[in-house]
Amino acid sequence: MNTLNIEIDAISDLALQVMQAVLDENDKVKRFAEDDSGPLALASALSDFFQIAAALQAADQEFDPGQISELADYGLDLLDRLSFQSQSLELMKHRELVSRMFASIAVWFARRGAELNNLTGAADGFGRLANGLNDPAELAAMCGLMEEVIEAASAELARDENREEHWRPWRVLNLNQGIVATRSLDPQLIEQTYEQLTRRLPHDMPGFLADGKRNMIGQNVPDEVQQVVNRYAEKWPAPLAH
Repeated sequence: MNTLNIEIDAISDLALQVMQAVLDENDKVKRFAEDDSGPLALASALSDFFQIAAALQAADQEFDPGQISELADYGLDLLDRLSFQSQSLELMKHRELVSRMFASIAVWFARRGAELNNLTGAADGFGRLANGLNDPAELAAMCGLMEEVIEAASAELARDENREEHWRPWRVLNLNQGIVATRSLDPQLIEQTYEQLTRRLPHDMPGFLADGKRNMIGQNVPDEVQQVVNRYAEKWPAPLAH
């Protein structure tokens, strides 16, 4: 199974592998200076963060919503910096590790009641991971994990007021969840996910469903799935081309 490991030790190991690759490569090419924003300082900060997170997981208790949300903001900012350094050093073979790291930590925080203000890494990570899945059960499981993160998003992100940004993480994550649900070929999951999409991204529904119908052409899609997609497409028709 390609499901994620949501234990903090496993997530820390992913980050450590990427961080070590960054340190090794930067030692060769000297892309980043070793100052307060360099790889060594980031490695130290990440070590401290994961120690705190591991202690919280071991305590197995309810968390103050404000404090766990603040820790989520801090941790995700560190991982954003790690991702930036990895990309800048062109460590492309570590992209899946970065994707798993972001998706897993987002779920980890969601399960502890954090409000997520930063979905950038999770949206990209889930999208990349889902592209590598074909098994319906794995796709359905991934869809469920994405829902946990979406539900944990801050109210500000969920209001989705800045629609000028086409690649905004809230939109990317929700649309990718819709695609993952469709690919699972589970009519009940598809209907449930589409119903949520109508509330979260109503302006995107016509285009999303039109794309879904086009992608089904020539594919071996069960009748039950086609019926669900067609029913929603009738409710949300795409505008006629001029």
